[in-house]
Amino acid sequence: MSRFKVVLSCTAALLVGIVPSLWAADLPAGLVLQLDAGQQSSVHRSDGVVDRWDNLVPGLSDGLLGDGAKRPRYIEREGVPARSTIQFDGVNDVLLAPAFGVRTETWTLFVVAAPHGPSGSGAFASATALGGHDFDPGFTVDLYQSGAKFDCVSVEGAGRIGGQQDQMQAAYDYGTLHMLMVERAPESIGLRIDGFPEGTRPVSPATTVMDALRIGARFYEDMERGYFKGEIAQVLLFNRILTPAERDQVERKLFVSSAEREERQQAWLHAEAERKANRMRPPVVVKTWPSMEAYLEDQPEHGVGTPQRSLSELPVRTDIREAIALTMTHLVSLFDADLNDEPFFYSNGRADGMGEMHHSLEIGIPHVVGRCLLGIVAGEEATGIPASPEGLSILERYCQQSFDNPYKLNAYLNPKLDNAPAIEFHNMREGLYGLWALIQEKDSPWAKEAAIQMVDALREITGEGDVWTAKAVEQHIPAGYYGGNSVPNAARLVDALLAYYTVSGNEAALRLAGIYARVGLATLFEADGRFAPMDRSSGHVHSITSALSGITAYALQTKDQAMVEQCIRVMEHGVPQYHSSWGWGDEVFPEHPANLVGRGEINQTGDVIRTALLLGDSGRPEYYEMAERWLRSMLLPTQYHEADLRAFLHDNPNPQRDGERDVIQRSIGGFSMQFPNDRRREGDWPISTLDISSGAVHALSECYRHRVTGDGETSNVNLLFDYEGPDVTIDSALPLEGRIAFTFGKATNLAIRIPDWVAPNTLHVEVEGAGRVIHIESGYLKVEGQAGQSGRLTFTLPCKQEKETVDETEYTTTWIGNQIVDIQPRGSVSPLPF
Repeated sequence: MSRFKVVLSCTAALLVGIVPSLWAADLPAGLVLQLDAGQQSSVHRSDGVVDRWDNLVPGLSDGLLGDGAKRPRYIEREGVPARSTIQFDGVNDVLLAPAFGVRTETWTLFVVAAPHGPSGSGAFASATALGGHDFDPGFTVDLYQSGAKFDCVSVEGAGRIGGQQDQMQAAYDYGTLHMLMVERAPESIGLRIDGFPEGTRPVSPATTVMDALRIGARFYEDMERGYFKGEIAQVLLFNRILTPAERDQVERKLFVSSAEREERQQAWLHAEAERKANRMRPPVVVKTWPSMEAYLEDQPEHGVGTPQRSLSELPVRTDIREAIALTMTHLVSLFDADLNDEPFFYSNGRADGMGEMHHSLEIGIPHVVGRCLLGIVAGEEATGIPASPEGLSILERYCQQSFDNPYKLNAYLNPKLDNAPAIEFHNMREGLYGLWALIQEKDSPWAKEAAIQMVDALREITGEGDVWTAKAVEQHIPAGYYGGNSVPNAARLVDALLAYYTVSGNEAALRLAGIYARVGLATLFEADGRFAPMDRSSGHVHSITSALSGITAYALQTKDQAMVEQCIRVMEHGVPQYHSSWGWGDEVFPEHPANLVGRGEINQTGDVIRTALLLGDSGRPEYYEMAERWLRSMLLPTQYHEADLRAFLHDNPNPQRDGERDVIQRSIGGFSMQFPNDRRREGDWPISTLDISSGAVHALSECYRHRVTGDGETSNVNLLFDYEGPDVTIDSALPLEGRIAFTFGKATNLAIRIPDWVAPNTLHVEVEGAGRVIHIESGYLKVEGQAGQSGRLTFTLPCKQEKETVDETEYTTTWIGNQIVDIQPRGSVSPLPF
């Protein structure tokens, strides 16, 4: 169809005020599916979500069904230009015709849709044979690798030659409405968008089997996935190829005019702006109780905050040492016995409830090995729990393997380069941390030499203001053999450089840390502390927050007050952009191609906790409070214990490979991609990723070290947990009782941090049964005593209820002190234990 004809046809439609809405009688023969959101009576709904979307073709399938929380929303529009749509959330929304029952050698599909963003190869439509895949012998029409724009469409199906393939040549902004046509001829698949031809791919003659049909999702390997994010207005499917005249007839009827496209995009942009503005809204207190007793007396008959059992029975977690021990064991439990004990990258829970483990390539060995070494050595250093000798030996072997290359940087073997070593700069932090761990743990001569060579290699490709430019890198690594040479990846290396400097005294490492810290602070953050846009910061929140922890450590170590103040601005203004008040941290920016609403990553929770501990140690007790709140209400609750895993996961009774053996037992102690109210979402989901678990135990270990600090004469109780040492012993009844007992040891001066939520008039302190005058200085209660004397501090625990919007969802939380005891809506798969 010519561009001139398209304009004429849509102008005529506007002149007569026609909104495209069709009846089967108006369409060519061979129609087997007609969905039209403009026919309101065909969209059966309750509370705005779709229960059934009727097929308007007489005598055929009744339509497509919605299921529970997976139902998309109906968007009704009136006027010209406008058409009503079904809106899919890109998370789990789908409409299914389970007994569609169509088989045909050729077919033509029309879809009028507006993609709203990348959603992991989200499908406009797909079909499957019973027990088959959509890519063969069914079909899929999906967004494939669309990223910043709608610029990819892949069509696969019966008779395919090769795998996924982008057939789209144009690129459009998200939110705009388009008409797609897919034509499955005997030996080719053609794609048209808005009446203009895109790409064609060859196929072999075959029968496409459409036993089940989905709108808004894919289905293959026994799993639904690839959910579409956007709106769909109309779907037409013919069981044959249309003639050119018939095709033009349908395209004229469905065509989206420029006026409608502009109106739809502006509406979408407005909605996006509103969504972003309201994506994260700070907590607002909606109710308070002066004490836990008042809270219990005021139990509502229904609603949030109603204790379902005695508060003393709530499964809140307080044992930091146990959590560290579980994760240390987990980090040496995912070795693949079938592959020379190579570490798996992650353990996974399939949609059918079966556990399995998988490897990775670019961020497999050179990333995971260093993180596992960091995690187990940090845990041992903090608690004295011995690291597994066998595990250390395996990790050391793979660490050596990753550094065995001419570049002296940790590498992976790239099969696309005939298994030659290749460098991914995202792994540099992990590689150097692995060497630090081996030096710290074993005083390893090999690790000492490898670390010197790594720092020298980094120095060669680093200028004062031009970090890791291609020109500099290619003096050391050939083009095509490296990637990820970006400022965010340099900035995240700062804390590893500082750790290495501490054990080595290597001044070059400290100089590099300073260069990366200054460039990182200027690049990743705005002047007011907000996170910089994706093109500067990467949009990967852990990269940004791990850089923040390192930069903060460097600023404090070098006494750079201006840098410290900027890091505080980031904590005050940047962190809340992507974190909840209880410590959930977003995985990526909303505009990132990998974004999934509500999907977090415990790594960034750990990073911010470690940053808060550094600031708390520098004389800012409010940051110790932040670290404790996040530790109690997100980090400890998110860890998998055995009972948590067995509630939704089962092991393969007939494992065919080591990756299917004892997944539950080997995943205990792990962490992964949590939601604000749940450890995971239903369906296929990672249980534990080793690098994320390492980030969690790194933070747990730092919390354990910071509980009490002192100089032998004075002990500062910073985090209100149990503690036993030669200077002082602490027995904390928190979070459900306001009582802290203490016994003086070598330290005869005690300073106990008093949270700002504790009312000063409720404080009472006594030593050997005698009351003492309350004396608070810089946020700490000061108490003197003699070695062997015991005492206790008591105070009233206030309670509150808050509303807070986190990544587009409003949550209502109930708190006792700094511990969440209820969150609504509550997760349904593996909710947090409180």
